[in-house]
Amino acid sequence: MHISFAGKKIRLLALAVTIFMIIFVSANWRLYLDPTLDLTCGTILFVLSLLAGPVAGFLIIFKPSVDDKYKALANTALFFIMPVLTIQMVEVFNENYIWWFSVPTFLANYMIYLVFYLFFYLITGRYHMVGLIVNISLYVWSLLNYFIELFRGSPFVPLDVLSFGTGLSVSDGYTYELSWKLILGSIMFFLIYLVNKKSVNIKPKKLKFKLLAKLAPAAYIAVVVISLFFTDYAANLGYKPDFWDQSRGYHRTGSFFNFCLNTKYLIIRKPSDYNAANVSDYVAETLKDAGVDPDDHTVSTNLLTGQNDYTANTDGTMPNIICIMNESLSDPGALGNLETNEDYMPFIHSLTENTIKGSLSMPVFGAGTSNSEFEFLSGDSISFLPTGCNVYQSYVKDTVPSLVSTLGALGYSKTAFHPYYGEGWNRRNVYPLLGFENYISIEDFVDQDILDTYKQNNDVTEYEMLLNERYPDRNMLLRRFVSDSYDYSMVENMYENRDTSKPFFLFNVTMQNHGGYAMSYTNFSQEIYVTNMNGIYPKANRYLSLVKRSDEAFQELVDYFSNVSEPTILCMFGDHLPSIEDGFYEELFGTSLDHLTTEQQQLRYTTPFVIWANYDIPEATLNQISANYLSTLVLQTAGLPLTQYNRYLASLYQKLPIINTVGYVDADNNYYTHSENSKYDDLLYQYHCLVYNSLIDRNNRDSSVFFMNQ
Repeated sequence: MHISFAGKKIRLLALAVTIFMIIFVSANWRLYLDPTLDLTCGTILFVLSLLAGPVAGFLIIFKPSVDDKYKALANTALFFIMPVLTIQMVEVFNENYIWWFSVPTFLANYMIYLVFYLFFYLITGRYHMVGLIVNISLYVWSLLNYFIELFRGSPFVPLDVLSFGTGLSVSDGYTYELSWKLILGSIMFFLIYLVNKKSVNIKPKKLKFKLLAKLAPAAYIAVVVISLFFTDYAANLGYKPDFWDQSRGYHRTGSFFNFCLNTKYLIIRKPSDYNAANVSDYVAETLKDAGVDPDDHTVSTNLLTGQNDYTANTDGTMPNIICIMNESLSDPGALGNLETNEDYMPFIHSLTENTIKGSLSMPVFGAGTSNSEFEFLSGDSISFLPTGCNVYQSYVKDTVPSLVSTLGALGYSKTAFHPYYGEGWNRRNVYPLLGFENYISIEDFVDQDILDTYKQNNDVTEYEMLLNERYPDRNMLLRRFVSDSYDYSMVENMYENRDTSKPFFLFNVTMQNHGGYAMSYTNFSQEIYVTNMNGIYPKANRYLSLVKRSDEAFQELVDYFSNVSEPTILCMFGDHLPSIEDGFYEELFGTSLDHLTTEQQQLRYTTPFVIWANYDIPEATLNQISANYLSTLVLQTAGLPLTQYNRYLASLYQKLPIINTVGYVDADNNYYTHSENSKYDDLLYQYHCLVYNSLIDRNNRDSSVFFMNQ
């Protein structure tokens, strides 16, 4: 091989690139003192980033000249080395290094990356083009995964593609900051690009080599794809998504490799031996086991007491029902020892009269609001669906039985209200399928020109100024979102302007506490501070201050309906815990998030709930109930008739009060993950069949189970 160098102009370009890279890295040296890195590691990465400048300059001017008889060998060798470089580029964004992988894990990653290299080689037949396509694609993928993990605390999974629009609509609340991972990952991408430019295309001349160049890659791709997606071979070797903690799985065995593993679970498979004709039998069996007559629809298990004495109101009373899913509302003090300068939730903590409250186990952490509302409204658990899925985006394509359809059959009006963009999570299409008659979003009370200006400029100060000029009597915003206080004033207004010929039902999804806790705002002052932790957690402090404002707003709403003569029930619950500093949660738990017990992991998915009425109702505290049961509890609190599915859920609750994506908990307080076998396997299988029949197998749905009067 002969070495030569480029001419003067290219050398000047190389020098400029080298100087720029050195200056840029040097100017951002503080980023390498990231608290996630020790000083030695940060220093090494900083030095490597500095050295990347001269390396890039050398690659720009370096011109290898290989003898013709060795060109094919040299380019083929480079082709098979490139996936190694690509793996490391992708893993830098995940703060990971290939030398941390075990040999089998590295080989598993390499095999997947090689599939993409060979696939594009079959399409283009050009080495240089293959490297360009694969590395640009995976660089973009790495950026997506990096920012999604940063914003919501969990990585990019395949079904996020379907909810990409909603992600963009709320992403302006977050800060985009430079980090050493972004710098180093981007440097690696640039170096790989320069290395890739040195490859030349060598086409085989003999027919047998031409055939081999096509057939061998095709055979390799087929073997890997079939083994991964159509057999359990990879899973039996231990290579499957970490359904409990996707972030942990991405870090342990490779981020893009785990993304590919997740695609296997996109398709919802029928439960084994599923038969729609058995659904009503499963309901009857569970009711009989609980001592309830399946055919006597007037009597059910009382979810609160466990006694088989629940009957609907005999006087026909139908209280107004207002259900509020409060964005990111949680009580971090329930996770461990948390002390603050003052109580951040004093009203909810003190509420006891005519109140049922407690801890609600949710299906998501940090994000995924619509999955929480789906579980509440439908009674279906998403634990039987592919991990990372979004039900509204993927599976609600036709009428779905829900609390809304049940109340509609009883004569209630049915309104949904969310003070943000109406298209989020596909709600405009989904809500009618759940049974809602009306859907009120921010477009219905803020003029479109103001919203368009805000979307275009992303300027909160300008946005608030325009709102105050147009609506001087309203004080809508807290930070950049509609406050709970203003949200609830609209709830009161909707109640006052209701159709008085019908009992009133409203489902409200708030927005005040949405993520983006790193930013300061002139219209929001921090009141709450953590006082007993070693670390400093500004996001947690801002978040807890927002919770205090939510608590105050809820007190205003309760005060309002305390003076309403019509019987009214308020149900409020949080959709998930916030994605704030990991260190905050780790201090609460006393251990790293990678080493949480199943019980501690369940706590990460627990939010508060309150059911309050302006008339006498039983008072109770439930510390174990998951979101799929809550709407049944609301119906029973209101004294309303139940569907067979609600009767089934009330009985199922007595054995398994918590079923969510983390696992399940039995009445004896034993904690299980879904990967464990237990004496409840048959019970969970039957519930799985009911969820599948309700949501997926629409053509064979047993309407007599899920709808009233069928």
